[in-house]
Amino acid sequence: MMRACRSCALWAAGWCVFLVGAPIVIVCSLWLPRARLFRMVRLWCRLMLRALGIRVTLCGQFPPPERGPMVIVAPHVSLFDPLVLGSILPYAVAGVELETHFRWPLYGTIIRRLGHIPLSHRTPQRTRESLREAERRLGEGHSLVILPEGHRTRTGRRGPFGLWAFRLAAGAGVPVLPLAFEGGWERHHVGCWHIDPGAWKVHVLPRIHPVGADRAAAESLKVAVEEALDSIS
Repeated sequence: MMRACRSCALWAAGWCVFLVGAPIVIVCSLWLPRARLFRMVRLWCRLMLRALGIRVTLCGQFPPPERGPMVIVAPHVSLFDPLVLGSILPYAVAGVELETHFRWPLYGTIIRRLGHIPLSHRTPQRTRESLREAERRLGEGHSLVILPEGHRTRTGRRGPFGLWAFRLAAGAGVPVLPLAFEGGWERHHVGCWHIDPGAWKVHVLPRIHPVGADRAAAESLKVAVEEALDSIS
């Protein structure tokens, strides 16, 4: 009973911060440059996590943007993954999200203003258009963040990664930066509405560079990233 009451209070607090902050972010996005908007969203994400009782600890450092673009990947463990990523990324990075997310009230407007890329699975042509846009961003020197499982884990363990994120990295000749999570599943997960406050660690692992640009290179890159992430769990 106490856990249920605490979860209700945390959900209420988190929604309050979201509903108050979202319109402010949207209005400010009309005139703020992207870098400043990103810093504002980062602060907003931190406030939401604090309201939800989640303390994020960053273990390691992100490479400076001067080292070039990269594909940042992380496991998908919780509904709060985007908040955690938004709270720790030190500079503006475009996310690749399902096209349906862009139709969500408030949230969809914000990720559109941040320059995130909608990923469509409705037709092969729309999927190729999404991937071409991601390739273009990498070619222009912009980093991307992708959750390559495609959906949240149902077991608490990392699910198999899709290959397309690694084909993007190999094709563009850019490294992959793996982020490992500890404690995310315990805070909140699929199949349970409760929120259990506590620590959520994010480990920034060394970048892994592709060797080649073909499918075999992408598959080797995927395996190397999965092994690096599994070494933390």
